[in-house]
Amino acid sequence: MSVATRALAGLLLAASACAPAGPRAVVLNEDQCGFCRMEVTDARFASEAVTRTGKVNVFDSIECLAGYARGVDRETLHGLWVTDADQPGTWVPVDDAGFLRESSLRGPMGQTVAFASPEAARAAQATYGGTLATWREILADSVSGTHGGH
Repeated sequence: MSVATRALAGLLLAASACAPAGPRAVVLNEDQCGFCRMEVTDARFASEAVTRTGKVNVFDSIECLAGYARGVDRETLHGLWVTDADQPGTWVPVDDAGFLRESSLRGPMGQTVAFASPEAARAAQATYGGTLATWREILADSVSGTHGGH
């Protein structure tokens, strides 16, 4: 391997080590919500925002994540994730998730629950009732103050 190839490999390795991580496991009853400061007590409703610098912000509900997302410069974010309520501990990017609002399954700060996909949310709707929503709709409603837990 040439010196130039080794140098390039070293730079790529260093760059990947500095890349922001994805979401991490939530520590129930210890992690505090980065928006409302309540302890995160139910993994089914947890969500996270990871900044480009790798800082992980944990939230106890989708409403709190939306409140945080509205107040931060999107360019500073690496990603936003929600937990699949059917599989706690499974992270889903907000743009891929499906959401149910006003169903019989309710989070700690509001009425919004996430699932792995819009199709999974539609299937859950048969069990829990409620209204289907997208992340864009969640953010819009958070801005207008409807459906918020605060």
